[in-house]
Amino acid sequence: MLERQVIIAARNLCKTYSAGNEQYHAVRNVDLDIHEGEFTVIMGNSGSGKSSLLYLLSGLDNVTAGEVYFRDRRIDQFGERELSDFRAKNIGYIYQSINLVPDLTIWDNVTLPGYIAGQKKEAIATRARELAHTMGIEGQLGRLPSQTSGGQQQRAAIARALINSPDVLFADEPTGSLNYDQGVAVLDLLSGMNKDGQTVVMVTHDIKAACRADRLIYIRDGKIGGILEFGKQGDMNTNDREALIFSFVSQKVRV
Repeated sequence: MLERQVIIAARNLCKTYSAGNEQYHAVRNVDLDIHEGEFTVIMGNSGSGKSSLLYLLSGLDNVTAGEVYFRDRRIDQFGERELSDFRAKNIGYIYQSINLVPDLTIWDNVTLPGYIAGQKKEAIATRARELAHTMGIEGQLGRLPSQTSGGQQQRAAIARALINSPDVLFADEPTGSLNYDQGVAVLDLLSGMNKDGQTVVMVTHDIKAACRADRLIYIRDGKIGGILEFGKQGDMNTNDREALIFSFVSQKVRV
């Protein structure tokens, strides 16, 4: 098996938040490589720093110290305009809270990032129709988010995140606000896109969701507590994979 290329690298990454005279160290001295084409899952207890790490890796938040590289570009040194351009063209982000604009139709929500990135109208429309078909929301495009189900809204949010064909798709608890069936459907979409070559980095607390990963990063108190490698889906049956993750996470929690 050929070694995958590193697409995002973090070196001695730190994030500290201040509140009055107190400081909270959300991410502490993290070294991490994200490989192209891989499905990486980040797990950890509530408050462990996993979402903060996702924000730093994606350029959605500024680092306190350390370095973040996208291929050979050091994105933590970007100015605001360069960083905005990077986020628009190179990454997609799926939020737990979905975050669709409530007074825009599903179509407008999906296509908006394409216009922000400066794509041509015809290209945006073609891509949006393709994604709507893939996500199964073709019948919802003229509706407002409030007129669709939670699962349909999250599918629209995934389409929005993919409209600019990002190099990396970040997902922060993407099934957290969905019921079981809706959550499985969203995970199936993410797994399918990864099999087609999409790099995915997902934060989750759900062991069943984590079974979709090629590699699991466990975060404890802002640091990497361990890394579990499995290989691609199909290399191990789901029950064995779930048992392995449960054992791994349980061990890390007890440490």
